[in-house]
Amino acid sequence: MKNIFEKSIVIVSALLITVLAALIIIIPDKEISQKENRALQQAPSFTFEKLKSGEFTEQISRYLTDQFPFRDGFVSLKAYCELALLKQENNGVVYGKDGVLIPRGDITDDRLGENLNCINNFANAIGKAVVIAPLPRTVDVYSANLPNAYPYENEAKIWDKLFKETNASGINISDLRETLYKDGTYYKTDHHYTTKGAYLTYCALGKELGFKPKDEAYFKTETVTKEFCGTSMRSSGFYLAPKDEIKLYRYENDTEYSITADNKQIGMYDFEKLNSVDKYAVFLGGNHARVDITNKQQGREKLLIIRDSFADSIAPFLAIHYDLTLIDLRYYTDSVKQLVETEGIDKVLVLQSISELSTAKNISILQMP
Repeated sequence: MKNIFEKSIVIVSALLITVLAALIIIIPDKEISQKENRALQQAPSFTFEKLKSGEFTEQISRYLTDQFPFRDGFVSLKAYCELALLKQENNGVVYGKDGVLIPRGDITDDRLGENLNCINNFANAIGKAVVIAPLPRTVDVYSANLPNAYPYENEAKIWDKLFKETNASGINISDLRETLYKDGTYYKTDHHYTTKGAYLTYCALGKELGFKPKDEAYFKTETVTKEFCGTSMRSSGFYLAPKDEIKLYRYENDTEYSITADNKQIGMYDFEKLNSVDKYAVFLGGNHARVDITNKQQGREKLLIIRDSFADSIAPFLAIHYDLTLIDLRYYTDSVKQLVETEGIDKVLVLQSISELSTAKNISILQMP
């Protein structure tokens, strides 16, 4: 009886492996994961050099993981198995108190000093006012929601290093911790701040950039979805956690700006994105190398924003006061110094998450002549 049971296990396992292997071959590879909003590993090419260095085996491992049949279902199953085992974490996302999904946000490749030096050199080269506005991590805003005794890399030491590196340079740092360490400023299923958080950031930047923010009563809030499943939910598989709302802060004539993204006309809001997985892309339609926002009023100052995706939801507020040019150094490859000199930029705002500012490898582009 025991032998029959053992043989059955072997046969079933062999059949399962065979079926999965066949499915991997038969099912066409996916280029992107809609749920995780990221590119998936494609089948790697083989060379002896890549095999020797270990690169080929790493790529094969990522390929099999990314292209695994019915991957999304297995990710979710794994996530809730981890919860059942009291691990409370899956794919680097912690299931926090009150259903808050918290990306760990560990900074393992620290380039903060190097990146701040690049920004300082850029500021000296252009001779313009530069403000750096690092945005806190979700794990810092929701630190009280972490499980008890959970290991947590406190952000204070990152900010201490930030101020130490910039005190001598004279670059203005906007400390947004007090502004954003409040309830309702960050989504619970996503790593971005909410539109409320974007508004509070806009108000805080008024002092740094020299404009008078509009009172909150100036805006009319509009809830455009209550079914927002952000990147933290999609990457972790905790699909049963409470979903978020996305609210817009609308104001008179906010649709009358001239807006181009990579030389194509777009709107301040792309409402079609609300029917997609990436609903946060309702703001400016998502990621672009360059976005320009202007209106008919003459003589407005021009603000250059060196951005990541956090800038998308604050752009409607800043557009009230400035003509904006937003560039994302992950995609923008031209000389930023020449852009400042030839297009009459008056001020520069570096608006990025503290994680991006600490780890990005592309900020060195600012030093291009």
